[in-house]
Amino acid sequence: MKFNQFAVTLPAQDQQILELQKIKIYPTDLAQYSLAQLVAHVYRHFFPDYRSPEALTDRYQRLLIDPETDLATYLTQIDQSVDQQAFYNVGLQLLGFLTPRDFRLNDPLTAMTSMGLPFVAASELDFTAFTTAVYQLLVTRSQNGLLMIDNLANRGYYQVNFSVSERQRHLIFNGKVQATFDVSELIREIVYVESDQDTDHDGQRDLLQATIIRPRVKDSFTKLPALYTANPYFLGTNGAPMNPVDQPLTVKASGDARENPDQFDQFDHFAPDPVTGQTDDPFARAETTISSSGDNTVVLSDFFLARGFASVYAAGIGTRGSDGIRTCGSPEETLSTIAIIEWLHGDRRAFTDRSKQQEITAAWCNGQVAMTGKSYLGTLAIAAATTGVAGLATVISEAAISSWYDYYREHGLVIAPETFQGEDADVLTDECFSRMKDAGDYRRVKPFYQQKLAEMRQDQDRETGSYNHFWDLRNYRNQMAQVKCPVVSVHGLNDWNVKPKNVFKLNQDLHALGKTHKVILHQGPHIYLNNFPSLDFYDLINLWLTNKLLAVANNADQLFPDYLIQSNRQADRWEQPTAWTAATTQRFQLNQDFTGAPSPASFRDDGSQAFQASGLSGLGWEQAFMNQDPRFAANQIVLKSAKLQQEMLLTGRPELHLRVKSSADHGLISAMLVDFGQSHRLTPRPQIVAFDARQLGYQGPLETTMEFAPDAVSKVKLIAKSHINLQNRHSSAINEPLSSDEYVDVNMALQPTYYHLPAGHQLGLIIYATDMGMTLRGQNDLVYTLDLTQSTLTLATPSAKPAHI
Repeated sequence: MKFNQFAVTLPAQDQQILELQKIKIYPTDLAQYSLAQLVAHVYRHFFPDYRSPEALTDRYQRLLIDPETDLATYLTQIDQSVDQQAFYNVGLQLLGFLTPRDFRLNDPLTAMTSMGLPFVAASELDFTAFTTAVYQLLVTRSQNGLLMIDNLANRGYYQVNFSVSERQRHLIFNGKVQATFDVSELIREIVYVESDQDTDHDGQRDLLQATIIRPRVKDSFTKLPALYTANPYFLGTNGAPMNPVDQPLTVKASGDARENPDQFDQFDHFAPDPVTGQTDDPFARAETTISSSGDNTVVLSDFFLARGFASVYAAGIGTRGSDGIRTCGSPEETLSTIAIIEWLHGDRRAFTDRSKQQEITAAWCNGQVAMTGKSYLGTLAIAAATTGVAGLATVISEAAISSWYDYYREHGLVIAPETFQGEDADVLTDECFSRMKDAGDYRRVKPFYQQKLAEMRQDQDRETGSYNHFWDLRNYRNQMAQVKCPVVSVHGLNDWNVKPKNVFKLNQDLHALGKTHKVILHQGPHIYLNNFPSLDFYDLINLWLTNKLLAVANNADQLFPDYLIQSNRQADRWEQPTAWTAATTQRFQLNQDFTGAPSPASFRDDGSQAFQASGLSGLGWEQAFMNQDPRFAANQIVLKSAKLQQEMLLTGRPELHLRVKSSADHGLISAMLVDFGQSHRLTPRPQIVAFDARQLGYQGPLETTMEFAPDAVSKVKLIAKSHINLQNRHSSAINEPLSSDEYVDVNMALQPTYYHLPAGHQLGLIIYATDMGMTLRGQNDLVYTLDLTQSTLTLATPSAKPAHI
């Protein structure tokens, strides 16, 4: 495996020495040490968990310099230099690599080159070269994916070499904050933040419960930045029933759906309540008497607890311990999200309990906040960023929604997140309304909540799927001009839950406004990325947060690539293109560059009964459909290119232009862009590399590492897909009439991709209608006809077009 490192820099020699002295690997009186003494000092510090000389010698004797010499013997032979091969043989063993499995003692550099590990080229390491080698080794990634210095911290290095007061300060090495704080004595507390809204219509400001987990700091001058996660699932969910999906497609009334009234999004608001300035009250600095327990924490935030960051969690309006009702993506939900940031920044009141008798301030916080989280959690981070709220220094969103329409709808159709057929805004609202768990609390709000939920079901409009006022309010991209903080987005190119166009469109809009947006794209579905050894994700985020929240000048903006994209051919290959999509495009004629059907070509949309009879899941149906299962053959047109003579890179959003007609005055078209060819492809989900492979701070929790691996040979792989209502062929908001048996031109932008199509494979296009995993799936029994002579596929690709396509 290659251990990619993007967050490492090598400073000048004098800076290396200063930093090594700062972390006490090098002595402060360095000039008094001979090279042999310095080497002995360094290796002694590499083993903080071996206290006695006898134990240390025994450990040295178990590390080989060469097949005949151990480290204990070698240390007695050093004079004016250290042998390069000896240094790296020990270094690799310290990094957790084994000989002969991972490297050979007679040639460690070949293995290091293969794994992407840095080394000093000089064959003999004098003081200067030895210093650089030690510095580099400390910031080299270990077999478990963590830096060596992080693994030293996990073994108690700072507990042995630093005083308590030294461990309660932010220590910077190689531009990143170190794990010096004690996670065995965390402060856990709950506060209640006062908002300016009344979403449960009781005439009172909604109180919002927030949970804080932070390192204990005795020095009042040390202030902690906060990693804040808005998590509507944090305090439990309700198991809400799904909407019915076996519904036929129907004719829409013509017109602009945005003109329809929105009854749901009507809530009361108060003028801002000024902060009273009670920070001098000793009770205001006291920890709350209510402790949190059973926290559903975010692992990325857990990682930073030992680095002196506080973790803050809030479930928001309508959740257990808070007031209000759930509103799923509305401006009110966004306001409840940023209220916590305003308190952390010192701009809003909070109380130690719901009685509101005793105010409490975030006196421990430096006022700088980053938002983190995946899916709904990351979505609310994007929502908060669009307000420009003071104190929000950056956002790290993973698999985040940028428009709720692009989550639950597509091109005028009701579209489900993958594996969640029937979910919609009302279902997610009911799922996260955890106030329901407290019977007495729910009794007070139930009539109003049920009224609003009925209004939401009306306004979300599952009848037409068109873009209306309800969805326009939930489109965060409308407020991109207000974003003031830099944004980091992580997304899966195979995420059919929060589909990739959410981050693609966000990226386009932010870049058009000249705002900083770093994008990491992996080959997974709807997953976290932090435990992949092939990418230094923790280090990149550490570099970023050290810069944004602690104001350390570490060149984070320059070192953090604008785009990091994992290859679909090789899991440990992370590419750094200058853009997601190529500037050049190629257009292919469906009747000339693809084979498989004559023109015109027809298919029947009557597969729902066969799907129900098959017993397949939505995902099972998709695989069968792409593999041209005879049960569904009449419901698709399959087109294939000739076999490629050279690899082809597909980027950005493929665009499909179709001339199509329906046998009725309504209809939909779906399309899959696929890779046909027998091949070992990456597993759909990452596989376990090692259980409990690394620790998140000294005595902190353990994390299992995972990576994608080569899977069994398969014949086909989905690249991208799309769906469109033929009555919304020009706009998701504008419903147009459709005449039966009359051709119309339809432009479909598929989900964005970044895909290496191998030589010898065929580019495939499957055109169909009802998608059993995503669209409503009524027994429509319609016939669609395509004029392939007037239909094209346009791809953004830097590759030259093979002559035979």
